[in-house]
Amino acid sequence: MISFLEGKIEYLGDKDLILNAGGIGYRVTVSPKLLNILSKKQDNVKLHIHSQLNMREGTFDLYGFENREGLELFHLLKTVNGIGSKGAMAILAAVEPMHLKAAVVNEDADYLKKVSGLGGKTAQRLVLELKNKVDYIGTMDVGGIDLSQEGQALEALMVVGYSQAQAKEALKETKSEKLEERVGEALKILGRK
Repeated sequence: MISFLEGKIEYLGDKDLILNAGGIGYRVTVSPKLLNILSKKQDNVKLHIHSQLNMREGTFDLYGFENREGLELFHLLKTVNGIGSKGAMAILAAVEPMHLKAAVVNEDADYLKKVSGLGGKTAQRLVLELKNKVDYIGTMDVGGIDLSQEGQALEALMVVGYSQAQAKEALKETKSEKLEERVGEALKILGRK
């Protein structure tokens, strides 16, 4: 099994990249957020890898992560019945690790349904199965995170025409705690781009 790859990026796609490591080009599936980060790097990059033989499709798939924690979270998500590699990548692309932890700790399956596109039963199963396993995700206490406000701010930005990814990135840059102020700040940030 491959633990990590280090090399130069030869190609960036919308869901994957080709990494030239030792003269061999590896196609690695990564999250859109990581693709954005890597698009700004010119030198060698190191990706932590999950490799898997896909018997049904006859392929050998590689999934890349910026750090070990992202890889471990990916493995943790895959332990949930009904969530495979593609589903875990979709969840990681849609939900920040600390918000995932907050949703699980606070048993907020509705937030996971709204933000990540999971079905109701799968979101509930994810909360139940990960309840006692998410302690290691981040060092931050998640008791103060208001996921309903986070979801409302996200919805407000999407209603006015921004994509979910754009809305999430803008909300990360906001400093206010009140819903209206966060949406206003996010709109200003998005207006500058």
